[in-house]
Amino acid sequence: MSPMSRSLVAEFIGTFALIFVGAGAATALGSGHIAPVAIAHGMTIMVFATAFGDVSGCHINPAVTIGLATAGKFPRNHVVPYIAAQLLGGIVAAFLLRDLFGGPVNHLGATLIDTHRISVAAGFGFEAVGTFFLVTTVLNTAARGNVALAPFAIGMAVTICILAFGDLTGGSVNPARTLGPAIAASQYQYILVYFAAQILGCLAAGGLYRLFWTAKPALQNQRVAVASH
Repeated sequence: MSPMSRSLVAEFIGTFALIFVGAGAATALGSGHIAPVAIAHGMTIMVFATAFGDVSGCHINPAVTIGLATAGKFPRNHVVPYIAAQLLGGIVAAFLLRDLFGGPVNHLGATLIDTHRISVAAGFGFEAVGTFFLVTTVLNTAARGNVALAPFAIGMAVTICILAFGDLTGGSVNPARTLGPAIAASQYQYILVYFAAQILGCLAAGGLYRLFWTAKPALQNQRVAVASH
């Protein structure tokens, strides 16, 4: 099996696991149990980032893939295959949940904006900022070489997003997390709002990393020269 094939299988499995466990927890527990749902998502990311980080990078999130490519940390010709594997993994997991639960129980954990408490624009804002936080965490841990701490930091980034605004938007911060349950439960309301917010957040994180956190060669040489004195 080629390295790309292994990477795509890893992305499929990792995304499948995230939706199966994360959306599965939301389906089983229903509303009012945001803490265990947040922990389920975060711990799944930690486990599979550790398992597959050296295989595919374990993005398991199209927003992460796009953000890494925007930052210049991922080959652009790999973006479409990665996203396809991630979306497919999320969709398959959601349909398996529907079969196992005997139907779209609790909307299969589909992420929906609570318009009784916030506006659609506010939902957009929460998802955009949360995605920005997540992708920034990925870039400043895994992409900058802090590999040992990356699974914990990335898992915790998703956990705190769900804890902070999961009751309002579901805390998706992941197009695959949004799409899979939406298709399986036929819950398409605001899906384009989620996609737009998540893409904006990851592009902002990738652009900021490229502009500010990637050291320029001249600056690196200057630091080396200063350190040598």
